[in-house]
Amino acid sequence: MDPLNNPLDTTSPTARLRRAPVILVRSSAPSRIADVGGWTDTWFAREGVVCNIAFDHRAEVRVAAQPGSERVVRLVVRLTGDDYQFEAMKLPGRHPIIEAAIDSFDIPGFVEVDIADTGLAGAGLGSSASVMVALVAALSAAIGDPLDPGEVAALAHHHETRTGKQSGIQDHAAAAWGGISRLDVRYPTVRRESVVVPPSALGELRVGLHTVAFASPHASSALHDEVIARLDAGAGERELDLMRVAADRAATSLRSGDLDAYGMSLVTAHDAIAGLHPDLVGPDAHELESLAQQHGARGWKVNGSGGNGGSMVVLGPADPDDDAAFVHAVSARDGWRIVDAAIAPPGVTTELAVADPRDEAGPTG
Repeated sequence: MDPLNNPLDTTSPTARLRRAPVILVRSSAPSRIADVGGWTDTWFAREGVVCNIAFDHRAEVRVAAQPGSERVVRLVVRLTGDDYQFEAMKLPGRHPIIEAAIDSFDIPGFVEVDIADTGLAGAGLGSSASVMVALVAALSAAIGDPLDPGEVAALAHHHETRTGKQSGIQDHAAAAWGGISRLDVRYPTVRRESVVVPPSALGELRVGLHTVAFASPHASSALHDEVIARLDAGAGERELDLMRVAADRAATSLRSGDLDAYGMSLVTAHDAIAGLHPDLVGPDAHELESLAQQHGARGWKVNGSGGNGGSMVVLGPADPDDDAAFVHAVSARDGWRIVDAAIAPPGVTTELAVADPRDEAGPTG
């Protein structure tokens, strides 16, 4: 069901439909790749630097709200196939982070939230942060209090971590602002600078920066907990410093259009992640790294925090023919696929309309 076209389930006895207008919101937010400095944007690193690139594989959230005396929510999560209703302050806990975020906006009446399936959950691209950013933007628009990108990122991160989930801030920042970012972090706050790449280098980056998704989804929570415990105990500071320096150099290299130096920054961050724990770079990533080296690629890095499965970004060789040969080799590998999406798209976007049930002509505004 598309809530922008058919906003409410009129057959549901809990909808309590009235003749009031229906507020319709559609919001989308990009994911993130090439997060040089990832791991330093966390509570256990305390201070960090990240250079990341927004990726136009977007999370999409649709909200329909109709005023009423009772607070009832219908939540549709396409990824899991869940479709259920609950009353305010009586959260069933099937999707606790999402339910709590919706409930916190205290929207009176009937609210329907429909979260699309991004198709890349578990790829290490920050998809859960993209969903939360799109959700917060949509809900804030629905109550007539739209937020700026920094506010959306901060509130989305707050909701994602309030239930105890481990999460840095860089994914939410990438989803909110889009583009290419340098992020200076004093957890949980972040200062963002746009990284403007010279046009010729940006064109080359758009063609030559490849995101490769592996067959197995990212599933390394136990491993990450082990690494976090070590970092919280004071280990791994050298690797975190290497990541911070690599992120600073990545942003500087992109601004100057030096893609060879940018590729080296990717590799430095990749190797530093492996230094935190060797299993953070899984078998697929090692195999792709070897393939990238054979074809003369300029850089590579596991996306996100690493671990088994997920995805990896590779800056292919400068020569177009060599790059095409690399892409062909990746495509021939069973279980791998190159994800085709634009880099550096706009951040979170929101569309709002109002439908009057008394007007057969449909939505206005």
